[in-house]
Amino acid sequence: MDTTMSYADILTKVMRDEERFQPSFVRVKIVPVCDLTSGQFLLVAVGWEGRRRVDNILFHAQLIDGQVIIERDMTEEGLKPALIEAGIREEDFLSDRDHNYAEAEQIAA
Repeated sequence: MDTTMSYADILTKVMRDEERFQPSFVRVKIVPVCDLTSGQFLLVAVGWEGRRRVDNILFHAQLIDGQVIIERDMTEEGLKPALIEAGIREEDFLSDRDHNYAEAEQIAA
């Protein structure tokens, strides 16, 4: 099974599901940004909260070589449990520290 493609589909679906939780009390829109080519998946909040401009990354994950690296997860309950429930195996998650260490090793070589 091509886990890279199915994991991309799972990330996209879970992020689109999260988009439904729009705050009703502010003019902020939750927007999923899913780039299958680069393996970048972001959930951003954009809009206005009173007179203050809102432009925040709520969630950022990378899909590299069939592994998911969660760079940031500022969602209320965290998306990792939903991703696991949707079918991403727990052992296919890398911590951002593991990824950065492996990347540094490649650069140093």
